[in-house]
Amino acid sequence: MNQDEAAERVQEHIDNAVAVLPQGLELEPVGDVNFAACDDPTDGGSRDRVTVGRSYWLDGLPVEDNEANIDLLYEYWSSNGYRVLSDSRPDDVFVSVESEDDAFRMSVQSSAQGSLSIGASSPCVWPEGTPGS
Repeated sequence: MNQDEAAERVQEHIDNAVAVLPQGLELEPVGDVNFAACDDPTDGGSRDRVTVGRSYWLDGLPVEDNEANIDLLYEYWSSNGYRVLSDSRPDDVFVSVESEDDAFRMSVQSSAQGSLSIGASSPCVWPEGTPGS
């Protein structure tokens, strides 16, 4: 998988997750697709690889429904092959998960103002799909 394919897969993970949220939701990008170096790969692989990430604000959802909406995401993830890596609720509104199928990670969190954001990131991939290309 190259970085462009990883970016597509990141978007698929996000789109599939937010499909369980109420209608009226708008995804507001938090910056562009992010390509970051795998400076500390946990799999012992090359540092020449990258991770691909993307985040969105979940606009159009009432703050008072945050708990219910996070529960919807949690239920979706739990039923669709994701394992929970972190769930800081109720002290901190942050949940992160990892897909057991492809090791892509996702998270949802709340800002200090109560706005929710969702993000996804890939495991380490070669930028062009293979070493040295």
